[in-house]
This record gives sequence, C-alpha cells and structure tokens, in this order.
Amino acid sequence: MNEIEYSEAAVEVLDILNHTNKEDVQRIPQSFIKFLTNISSKSYKAKFNHEQPINGFNLRKQTKELLGFIYITWWCDKEEHERYKNIIHENNMKREKIQETYNVNDIFKNKKQNVMETNITEYKKENILKKFLNKILSFFSIAKGEKN
Repeated sequence: MNEIEYSEAAVEVLDILNHTNKEDVQRIPQSFIKFLTNISSKSYKAKFNHEQPINGFNLRKQTKELLGFIYITWWCDKEEHERYKNIIHENNMKREKIQETYNVNDIFKNKKQNVMETNITEYKKENILKKFLNKILSFFSIAKGEKN
C-alpha cells in the first residue's frame, strides 16, 4: 500500500511543480523529476484548485514529505538548510530516546518478580446425610464430655 501512496503522491507533486515558477523547478535535478515521473501512478489524477494557495490543498502525507525534501534539498538557502537539518536531527534523537524508553524487549526487564505463595486446600463438600450424622455425633460427644 505504501507504494501506491507514494505513486499517487508523485502525481500530486508533479502537478504542483507544473504550476510552480519555472526557475524554481529548474533548480531540481532532472534525474529527480524523471524519478517522480517513473513512480507516478498512471491512473490517479490530482485535483487541485491552483487558484488558491498550496496550504489550502488537501495534500497527502507522502506529498508533503516529497515537497519538504525538494524544499530542503534544492530550494532553501544554506542557513535554512542547517536549521532544518538540526530540527530533523533533534526529532530523530527524540524518536530514538522514546524507542529506547519504550523498547518492547525491555519493558519487563527491570520489573521485580513477585512470586505469591499460596496454600491450596482442597474443599470437599459434605453430603447432607453425613453432615446430619456428624451433627448428631457432636451432640453425643458434648454430652459425654459433660458427664465425665
């Protein structure tokens, strides 16, 4: 499914680039444009109203990723490039820290094992006749104990 999403995102990016300033598009290497053309879906058509600004488009996540890559790699100046590079690095460090903190393999590693000891006693239910007989016998044993 990821392949399909990126092939449709490539169609959207190419559509946006067709409506972008030619000088900006020329700063993108032809090999990357060719790559986008090769992976683009043949059946999907982008439906954007290019009269409105790009932030009004309903862009896919993958389209935003590709446009961000284009901007950071070829359109922004060195200062912006370094700033974005630092932001990406910080985000990667945060993600790694979170992954280390919540590593599935280590979740239970530091937990103490609490072993509960239980004494299991077997419960046997007395039948009514035996219960009645024991009750009668208990009266006699009490009576015997009083006479002695």
